[in-house]
Amino acid sequence: MTSASRLIPWVVVLALGGWLAKNAVPPRDAAGEMQVQEFGRLPVVYQGRVKPFDTLARNGLVIISDRQTWRDAENKRRPAIEWLLDVMAETEGAYEHKVFRIVNLQLLDTLGLERRPGYRYAFNEFQSKLRQLDEQAGRIARLERQQRDAYANQVLEFSSKVRLFHLLMRSHRIPEIDRDGDEQAMRSALSREIALWRSIEGREPPHAVPPHGENDEWKPFLFAALRAEVSGHADPAVEHLAGMLRAHKLSDVAAFNDALVDYKAFLASHPLKEQPALGFEAMFNHFEPFYRCSALYIVALVLGFFSWLGFSKVLNRTAFWLMFLTFAVHTWALIARIYISGYPPITNLYGTAVFIGWGAVLLGLILEVIYALGIGNLIAAASGFLTLLIAHFLAGDGDTLEMMQAVLDTKFWLATHVIIINFGYAATFLAGGLAVIYVLRGVLTRSLDKHTEGIFYRMIYGIICFGMLLSFVGTVLGGLWADDSWGRFWGWDPKENGALMIVLWNALILHARWGGMVKARGIAVLAIFGSIVTSWSWFGVNQLGVGLHSYGFTDSVAFWLLLFVLCQLTFMGVGLWPRARWRSAASLSQQVAKRVDGPRRSTERPPRNRPRPAQA
Repeated sequence: MTSASRLIPWVVVLALGGWLAKNAVPPRDAAGEMQVQEFGRLPVVYQGRVKPFDTLARNGLVIISDRQTWRDAENKRRPAIEWLLDVMAETEGAYEHKVFRIVNLQLLDTLGLERRPGYRYAFNEFQSKLRQLDEQAGRIARLERQQRDAYANQVLEFSSKVRLFHLLMRSHRIPEIDRDGDEQAMRSALSREIALWRSIEGREPPHAVPPHGENDEWKPFLFAALRAEVSGHADPAVEHLAGMLRAHKLSDVAAFNDALVDYKAFLASHPLKEQPALGFEAMFNHFEPFYRCSALYIVALVLGFFSWLGFSKVLNRTAFWLMFLTFAVHTWALIARIYISGYPPITNLYGTAVFIGWGAVLLGLILEVIYALGIGNLIAAASGFLTLLIAHFLAGDGDTLEMMQAVLDTKFWLATHVIIINFGYAATFLAGGLAVIYVLRGVLTRSLDKHTEGIFYRMIYGIICFGMLLSFVGTVLGGLWADDSWGRFWGWDPKENGALMIVLWNALILHARWGGMVKARGIAVLAIFGSIVTSWSWFGVNQLGVGLHSYGFTDSVAFWLLLFVLCQLTFMGVGLWPRARWRSAASLSQQVAKRVDGPRRSTERPPRNRPRPAQA
């Protein structure tokens, strides 16, 4: 390898590292502008935890628009916090921003909308059709899930988006109550307002007003403002927040910034019981480390593929160090989630996806260190990208740090059973991924010789052994958790059965190998089916709608799960083709022929009865 070739990996890693560092710097507003980014770092309680307004804005916009940013009338990309401020202040722009994503053509016809690139629409464009839509949503909600078609599901989903929009707007509305009226009339107005926003959505609105003492609690802005009006006692937090909302609605930069400074001073003089890392979480949101990692995994994957065409040593070395950099960022992101939430890295399905990807990348890098053939780079990059892609779609429901169920609020079991069982998922998926590469390489290329086949055999076997151990220990720990929480070790719950299926299938593969019933190709085909078993335990049992681990059925998950199963069955079928039809079979037979028909080794002993030469 020349000196120039040695520099290529470092140049690539440094360039992409600089790209990461540039995107990690949090945005700042100029001195003469409205400090909306600083407003995004203010605290609010929603979905059970204290978070910055920036997180509320991004989660709300993701639910409504499938994006964390939006485009204004001039087609410029704008941050989510500006959209949230417009909604909270109930500006005209809040009704005119094209953020509602509607892709169902029948729903577009119902709302009287035309198709456009991006399928995003403003509230004003369909506001006149909302009464008709609400009537349809009410009728559909009374139907059983099996009776709803795709259009019905889209109506319910869109109706939920509109309710969320109303919830964010009305729960931050500045009340207008006649101060000259009697107290009974004011209390009636208070009751009407509270009933209004509680009927918008089936859950509590954001609680933006912090507690003032040890016995106080977080309150929704509208509730706190109405209570201050009724009691006649001003609430400083309400006054500051109301001042910012009024100033934003009037585009008064100076008044907004002054109210922001006063509110930050108020928060500093009234420290919260919990001190969340609001600024750090806002920086984490802007950095989007998992999105950045997915992009780098794609680059490493492309480098791995091109290494098969030439310059394999340089490209594999570049891919390895790029994977090392990406894995470091992936690890930092997991630690950051622990720091922000105060819990171990896995608390919901989104957490399982990013952790399983992390575990698969770690094992892939270890394989690359041991064998240095580029296979570890390839499987690590593919696993990292695919799991983060799954995590991206799982993030569409809102806060990715939200706890899934109350029973999960046990840090010890989250740090033991859940982590170990998901590491077992990662190992089993990795073995299946290696098996797919083995099959494709053998069928489509001539590069699978006997030596490379042996390496695949050892890698798949070793990973299966590791996955078997983790799955067994994780399943036992899950039984101990069940005994601690529900008073029984095993109850044949679908999730428990799924974990047991992974243990039994890995045990079957190992016994088939130890019994000599399968060799390299057989263990690879069985490992591919192991990915199907693991995917069923990961997502499939959650879709049944029964059991203590049921998290609800979604048609999109069922579709993609079925598609994944069909792909794996296809790979299994390809792997079962006769070896004579594999492209690598020719090169393998040539190797065998050379070994059989080639010249004998010089160390071969001569026959014993050879006649001695005659003496002179």
